Amino acid sequence: MPRALQGLVTAVVTAAVLAAVVVGGLLPAGGLAALLVFPALALLAEVLGADVYGSSTVSLSAVPVLAAAAAGEPRAALLAAAVAGLTTTVRSRTRRLEQYAFNPAALVLCASLACALTDLAVGKVLPVLVAAGLVAGLAYFAVDNGLVALAIGLDQQRPTRVVLREELSWLLPSFAAYGVLGALLGSAWTTAAGWGVVAFLVPPTLLRLAQRQYLARTEQAVLDLRTAAAELHHAHDAVRHQHRSTAAALAQAIEARDSGTGSHVHRVTALAQELLTVVDPELAADEQLSFGFLLHDVGKIGVPDAVLRKPGPLDEAERRIMDTHPAVGHRIVSEAGFSPLVAEIVLTHHERWDGLGYPRGLRGEQIPLATRLFAVADSLDAMTDDRPYRAGIGLEDALEELVRHSGTQFDPQAVAALLQLDRGRVAELLQLDRARVVSLV
Repeated sequence: MPRALQGLVTAVVTAAVLAAVVVGGLLPAGGLAALLVFPALALLAEVLGADVYGSSTVSLSAVPVLAAAAAGEPRAALLAAAVAGLTTTVRSRTRRLEQYAFNPAALVLCASLACALTDLAVGKVLPVLVAAGLVAGLAYFAVDNGLVALAIGLDQQRPTRVVLREELSWLLPSFAAYGVLGALLGSAWTTAAGWGVVAFLVPPTLLRLAQRQYLARTEQAVLDLRTAAAELHHAHDAVRHQHRSTAAALAQAIEARDSGTGSHVHRVTALAQELLTVVDPELAADEQLSFGFLLHDVGKIGVPDAVLRKPGPLDEAERRIMDTHPAVGHRIVSEAGFSPLVAEIVLTHHERWDGLGYPRGLRGEQIPLATRLFAVADSLDAMTDDRPYRAGIGLEDALEELVRHSGTQFDPQAVAALLQLDRGRVAELLQLDRARVVSLV
């Protein structure tokens, strides 16, 4: 048991004992019949209680406790509270000994407070007693559920206010009704003894039935929500799997057509993801970004082989055809059901920091962060990779070229982030031969 919870249990038990001594000594003793009837009613109420979301139980045991207080039977109220607390613990089948001390003590504290609040109204006109009962019911709620929420919070390491708001606050109107019913039942006890108690058992019973129906509906609603959440989770996993499979298939199609790039898309995706993890870890957690990196050149599927596989430089007409691939790729991934984030990366991966890129001529931070990081990774791989028409350059030479174009073609912060990476890690991600790595420092 956590030390804080152990301290709470000790404090509540001590306070309950002191309160019981004070209430039992200062208030009138009452009769033997009350000592039998009200605890018996509390026991019956707890036996008929219901579980609330697995954290606690709800019952009508507060009504006979409040009724005994309103009837001027403090000892009966204290005994009924102790019986209710012990019974609810036994019903929970817990093996935690501290609960056998905490639950009865907490309810004895509630009963002591109720007796103190209703003592001055005992024997007065019924409206005064009812008002006192209402206040006592609200106080009972505050102490009982406040202590329960505190204990659950300490045990489960959850904020007390969250436990009280989410699991117990809905009981407040019920406890207000308990106070009123308790006052009426206490008045009936003093005026008509046992027959009055029988008459006033009908309203609490109806209230209990209403609570049971409410709990059944809300628990079914919670179950339905959990089922819907599970189905949504499975559907989301299925969509992610479909996207992953589609992205892999499209990437393979790109490599099959553009044979000069080898495993370029996979290398660039790995390096861009590494950069994004360094610069913005939260954004890097979005799997859709990796799809965007992987599919950046998917629009090349729409470029004729004569242009795509031309071994030398492209002429102006061929360049115009090649420059359409970001827009073509944007349409492909959009129609394939990928997120707008993926489509945005595909569309903007040839934009430049100075605004001279294509297809939209975006400038500076108008270009998405992921795309700016991707641009330096893409260019670094292109420069270090062997192509049919030229040999790749060394890693250090390629990095110097990126620095040279920082602030014009590339985002300076993206280049700086790349330079922060370990050279060996960069070479590994780009699958470079060690001979190409001039310096690993």
